[in-house]
Amino acid sequence: MNFYGAAMLGLVLLISNCKSFAGPLILLDQTNLNQVKTALQQNKASIDTQKAYAQLIKQADTALSLDGFSVIDKTILAPSKDAHDYLSLSRYWWPDPSKPNGIPWVRRDGVTNPDTQTDSVDRKRLGAMTKYVHILALAYFFSGEHKYAQKGTDFIKRWFLDRDTKMNPHLEFAQSVPGIDIRRRSGILDGRLIPEKVLDAVTLFSTSSWWSKQDNAEMNQWLDTYLKWLTTSELGLQGAKQTNNHGSWYYFQVAALSWYLGYEAELYKAVQNTKRHMLQQFDEKGAQHHELARSRPYFYSCFNLEALTSIAVIANKINIKLWQYQPADSRLLTAAVKYLIPAAKGDTWQHGSNEIKPTDLIKVLDKYNEYSGEPLQRDLLMHLLQRSKLEDTNKTMYYHFSLLNPEVLTE
Repeated sequence: MNFYGAAMLGLVLLISNCKSFAGPLILLDQTNLNQVKTALQQNKASIDTQKAYAQLIKQADTALSLDGFSVIDKTILAPSKDAHDYLSLSRYWWPDPSKPNGIPWVRRDGVTNPDTQTDSVDRKRLGAMTKYVHILALAYFFSGEHKYAQKGTDFIKRWFLDRDTKMNPHLEFAQSVPGIDIRRRSGILDGRLIPEKVLDAVTLFSTSSWWSKQDNAEMNQWLDTYLKWLTTSELGLQGAKQTNNHGSWYYFQVAALSWYLGYEAELYKAVQNTKRHMLQQFDEKGAQHHELARSRPYFYSCFNLEALTSIAVIANKINIKLWQYQPADSRLLTAAVKYLIPAAKGDTWQHGSNEIKPTDLIKVLDKYNEYSGEPLQRDLLMHLLQRSKLEDTNKTMYYHFSLLNPEVLTE
């Protein structure tokens, strides 16, 4: 049996013991989940973990009162005129003030046009759906309360499965720009939320009576069609050629879906393509020239690495050590993380004039500590997590670790 087969068998046995029939977990860690659940049940969890759990339940209870989300709820249709086709507008594009009707729109990098983030299109709903599905799945797992599974699976069925409300499995009209009559490969970025938030939720929900084997088969069919669109459609093939964070998140989607659906060849190909993709992104010092050219260079450098390190987590499941990938004198991912560490410690950031947020590095640094095999940056990670705890806009990050990765805070 090859490495992939052994890994899949191990996860199948683990999930079978949980009476789950969905695909293997993507980013959540089953061991951590089980340990935290036991600690909560035995009243042995830390104060912060208990607070994080209480916050999770509060958010899940809020979700119980929501009606659900669907692409058919938008008021602007895609050019296809099919309400089931996902539509979003590119956030950094604005009406051209020099044109009587503002069309075609023009780009202002780093400045979000609020008109692109309304309920008239689907991006905001996709974000809300994936957020609440993830919250409800965790609430169901930790509490055992089936009301959370019922609501979460209702959300999933409304978005992906119900004939009258489901989204067609493609992103042909994502991140459209008024007046520019082309389909934009950058819109594929929107789809990252599906493997990032929904797939692990399905696995957790599949232990409940509210998610049937028929539901699972239909969901897998939707995901399979979407994966084939990513890897064979004209727009998907263009998306694979993107050399910045958009390309990284494209390969994350392909890798995550392939792992979840059990496609060995497609997963291996995605990881090998990621290696070639990485060669176009970093200089010898680990600087990401595509992201450094943006108006928010530190954020986008971290955002790109979040995708690549997530692929590395998936690759590790089949014994491909993407962290150790070293085509020249240095390991690419390690060099890239090390390039960002000094600024997170307070040193001068030499790229761009915008203030950086050191806490943007937390997710990347956590994966670096766990998988890179390099000397740990535990003290820096702890400092950034404590800093996030004090920031009103970033407390969610701290409580995420308190609930899902509590060992990071207690080692």
